[in-house]
Amino acid sequence: MNVLLTGAFGNVGTSTLDELLRQGHAVRCFDLRTPANERTARRYGDRIEVVWGDLRVPADVAAAVAGVDVVLHVAFIIPKMSATGIESELRPDFAEAVNVGGTRNVIAAMEAQPVPPKLVFTSSLHVYGRTQHLAPPRTVAETPHPIEHYARHKIKCEEMIRASGLDWAILRLAATFPLALKLDPGMFDVPLDNRMEYVHTRDVGLALANAVGSDEIWGKTLLIGGGQRCQHIFGDMVARIVGAMGLDMFPGEAFATVPFATDWLDTEESQRLLRYQTRTLDDYLRDMTRLLGPRLPFVRVFKSVVRRSLIAQSPHWRRHLARQRTSGWAGKTALVTGASSGIGAAVARKLAHRGVKVVLVARRADRLELLADEIRRDGGEAQVIVADLADDGVCAGVLAQAGAIDILVNNAGFGWYGYGADMPWSVAREMIQTNMMALAHLTLWVLRNMQARGSGHIINISSISGSLPEQGTAMYSATKSFVDNFTTALYRELHGSAVRVSLVRPGPVQTEFYDRAASQPDGRRIPGERFAITPEQVAARVIAVLRRPRRVVYAPSWLRVVPWVEPIFGWIIDLLGPALLRRSPVTH
Repeated sequence: MNVLLTGAFGNVGTSTLDELLRQGHAVRCFDLRTPANERTARRYGDRIEVVWGDLRVPADVAAAVAGVDVVLHVAFIIPKMSATGIESELRPDFAEAVNVGGTRNVIAAMEAQPVPPKLVFTSSLHVYGRTQHLAPPRTVAETPHPIEHYARHKIKCEEMIRASGLDWAILRLAATFPLALKLDPGMFDVPLDNRMEYVHTRDVGLALANAVGSDEIWGKTLLIGGGQRCQHIFGDMVARIVGAMGLDMFPGEAFATVPFATDWLDTEESQRLLRYQTRTLDDYLRDMTRLLGPRLPFVRVFKSVVRRSLIAQSPHWRRHLARQRTSGWAGKTALVTGASSGIGAAVARKLAHRGVKVVLVARRADRLELLADEIRRDGGEAQVIVADLADDGVCAGVLAQAGAIDILVNNAGFGWYGYGADMPWSVAREMIQTNMMALAHLTLWVLRNMQARGSGHIINISSISGSLPEQGTAMYSATKSFVDNFTTALYRELHGSAVRVSLVRPGPVQTEFYDRAASQPDGRRIPGERFAITPEQVAARVIAVLRRPRRVVYAPSWLRVVPWVEPIFGWIIDLLGPALLRRSPVTH
């Protein structure tokens, strides 16, 4: 058969591709054109057809779907680092555009074919949420209770597929470890006493390849797991994996304690229809030992160093150490605005890990609840306040709900890119209200209370744009210049007191800031995203300035030279003029 395989060069994708070729199918591979994917594609030579593209682009998807008999839709942005370099939980809007929007494009392209192909969609057992309090196994008949963006995206895709006019099958996969030498830090997110069903990536590939020729799976949702031989307690699995490497078991503090969305599955029907359960965890251990090859003796000789380096990748272990170092933070309360994603969410996590109660403020209730749930799962304390800070009347209500605040992190804000004359006043007004007025209102209100109590720290998140205004960001740069000057003046007023005010000035940051700017009326995507640092790097600077108060810190630190660029080299930027603005003027 002619088969289209999306996400062909990922973990499950390559296992499926190998099995499809072994069974003699003609395979068209669809994936992002990245150096890693190109290297993988070259291994297959002319045995495959490759269509490079983006699931978000209907034309790319249509070109890939044309003329095939079956579509195996595997591509998806996952909770931990994917081939795109993006995590679904850190940039959920972007991930939803790929996961849900991309699946919508696949369905539309298939329905537009003269003879629509059949669709096999890979979903996940994550859709069931936390089920450790229920008796196993999980069944198809159970109602999903997703607890993360990734699982919610899977459910949305399943619903669209069932509502389509296509012949479809949905396969919900159990835990599928990649065959790679790099440790997935996500393993530490699973408690040691959690039930987990393992399925070998090659068995998943076999199930998907066998689905192509099946007459019985259409219209069914099937659970794909390794079977009873692969049903384990997670701690036992970890002990066997690290033991195979010659290492001692990791400490319990390196692992989460709140149940994870994984469990044992009822795979009787899927095994009867697809005949794919051929491997166990022992096969995975043998595969990993072969991959280590000549490295294995060195791992065993230097096992103490290797073990420490692996444990250091655990966020839970780092939090354990942080709590030991910062026990004095316990009992404090921090209010973080713009906490639903990006810098705000990263700051909230780091504060909560240090025992600080975090009050999360933003417009999107679902995002805040997911973050609060995550923080509580890690043993932290979080309060959610849903508020649009662009509305000047809500600030007092937010503070009334939050109570006494020891730390205020003013992070809420957004940008817009384009010629100033093209900027709708409604967007400009909202930006002024969010970036300036809300920040000033919260700062002054909280400042009075902190002065009355004799302690507190206010941190305002600004931007390097405040001292280096550039074409296309006139209003945004102006709002950040206000933040810089407002904070600096307050810092000088408070010098010598027990109340602190600090400024954090990041450069480009990998957040939804770019997505929101591009989605604004008449706006465009702000350049510089490829040079962006992570929200966690900015959050680390926030923690650093809380530990050692200063007027201003930069993220990254070398950006402290930027304030000197404008007075010395600003004339060059002036001469370049509109050439730096990456779009043509709008004609009216």
